[in-house]
Amino acid sequence: MKILSYIIPLYNSATWLQKCLYSVLNQDIPEDEVEIICINDGSPDNSADIAREIAEEHPCIIVIDQENQGPSGARNTGMRAATGKYLCFVDPDDFVQPMVYGGLVQQMEEEQLDMLRFDYQVVNENYQIIPKRPFEYKFDYTPQLMTGTQFLSERLDIACNIWRYIYRRNIIVDNNIWCFVGDYYDDTPWLPLVLMKAERLNICNKIVYNYLERSDSLVNAQSLQAVQRKIDGGFMLLELLTKQLKDIDNKNVVVWYKRNIRLAVSTLLTLIGLYHYDTHKQYLQKIYSLRVFPLSDYKLESLRIKCKIKFINISPTLYVKLLHLKQMFKK
Repeated sequence: MKILSYIIPLYNSATWLQKCLYSVLNQDIPEDEVEIICINDGSPDNSADIAREIAEEHPCIIVIDQENQGPSGARNTGMRAATGKYLCFVDPDDFVQPMVYGGLVQQMEEEQLDMLRFDYQVVNENYQIIPKRPFEYKFDYTPQLMTGTQFLSERLDIACNIWRYIYRRNIIVDNNIWCFVGDYYDDTPWLPLVLMKAERLNICNKIVYNYLERSDSLVNAQSLQAVQRKIDGGFMLLELLTKQLKDIDNKNVVVWYKRNIRLAVSTLLTLIGLYHYDTHKQYLQKIYSLRVFPLSDYKLESLRIKCKIKFINISPTLYVKLLHLKQMFKK
């Protein structure tokens, strides 16, 4: 059995993949103790060829081909193929710091952890470090040994990025916790399920991961096709969170779920008001069918957000109409 499995989904990744793979190879763990599982998710470019070429000199790289299933489907394939005691996820346009994963594995071993969270930084397309977004400065990386449930309710906040952790593989596969197949917001409903199975979790304040802020990423895209993908992903997220919430009896975890449901609804209403007002009644009906109103308040939110939540609870329809008018005036 390998000590660590890296899981890297490939789709139109050729521009960035070499830097990603060589950063994963440049670690303080012998290559014969790791496996780098690259899942070619039906990529139309030569990402898989690049991975196979590097694998000729580094046989720890394994390339698996499959029809396109999106990043979460590719990660599921990688998790099922993995043999490592621990596993982690790296996106192909990102890269990791040199010589860091050996220390993470050592901490996992010494503290008998199920999960270890680490810090990251954001870089631009020239690989220059750029400031994180304002909400990211709220994340607390103070080391503290705790249960995953405690971390979920006290420290997770709204950031559910799958790549910010190293995991004991057994807590995922033994509990059949597989990613929900989608290509947007797919991390968010998966991570809390894993956290609630983690009996021992700690936090590392070391920067391990470099997240590439791309101008052409789906996060930044404003085309109607991209917006539709975000809306579809938002509804998938909302449906999964509301379904999962029904089985939660820990009141602190309930607060986390309700906060993220509120955020999902607010994001959906904003996208609908700005880009799909012509079909807003259909979308609103779908949101109402999930019985998410009234949205819950959160004591630590700003006054502006609290007022926004109250406005939405009074009339989601009016909120969407006002966003539409705002967009019209901009034009």
